[in-house]
Amino acid sequence: MSESLNEDQALRTFVQQVQTRAGLASPQEADVATRVTLRTLAEAVSGGQVDDLRASLPPELQDELGQRSGQARQLDRAGFLDRASGEMLTTDQDAVQQQVRAVLATLREWAPDREIEDTVRQLPTSIAELFD
Repeated sequence: MSESLNEDQALRTFVQQVQTRAGLASPQEADVATRVTLRTLAEAVSGGQVDDLRASLPPELQDELGQRSGQARQLDRAGFLDRASGEMLTTDQDAVQQQVRAVLATLREWAPDREIEDTVRQLPTSIAELFD
């Protein structure tokens, strides 16, 4: 039971950090942005890297990275943001980019530096810059 409370707390903490960074009005918006960004990121890196990142996330978010294997999908920044905007609660590209950046900055804090470095190395520069 206490493990479940810790898992719930971890999810709330992650989402709250995204909400604060992105300046979102509600945790629900931050939760959607988080899940959409993680799913999009999972498409852009190798299956092995997805597995490495998954371990750093709260259990409720681990499935958002999917059960991928193999090659990454070729996406540029515009494609990445377009894919993310298709499921976010806004279609304003500046807002989408701000939310994606907030999620990736939060992921940077949660994942080991080595995993973030490996992830960034697999991404085109235009997407990697979203981690800054």
